[in-house]
Amino acid sequence: MRFVTIVQASAFVPVWLRVLLLMGAGAKVWGAGIYSGCYFGSKDISMGVGTFVNRGVLFDGTAPITLGRQVAVGHRAQFVTSTHDIGPASGRGGRVVHRPIVIGDGCWIGAGAIILPGVTVGDGCVIGAGAVVTRDCDPNGLYAGSPASRVRDLDPAPSAG
Repeated sequence: MRFVTIVQASAFVPVWLRVLLLMGAGAKVWGAGIYSGCYFGSKDISMGVGTFVNRGVLFDGTAPITLGRQVAVGHRAQFVTSTHDIGPASGRGGRVVHRPIVIGDGCWIGAGAIILPGVTVGDGCVIGAGAVVTRDCDPNGLYAGSPASRVRDLDPAPSAG
């Protein structure tokens, strides 16, 4: 996967070839648009049809990461699936733990947002730019801040487009 990550990250690789390279390595990204500079820590990534990943996004990938259909991910967002238990005073960064991340259908993850291990973001959410998401987000909400909190409810009805 390391070689594929290096090659696919190049700005010289077209989007369609980037997707094929990632799929060849075992990622489930058919129908997604993935732009240059993204880092994939493993093949345990799944993206729904119509998902768009902008430049420089980090997918830690020590645990599964699932993005639903029609998800938009802004520049330099981070999906971090690994953390540490708090250890003793002699070394606070204790045992490494890995927890999956799930992003529901229709979400928008703003530029520079950080989604931390074990988080599920419900369908139809917007995560504001630079937000740090430390816990689950209920569907159809705008979340912002550090740690992210629900700022307001969003209309759950699909558009008539």
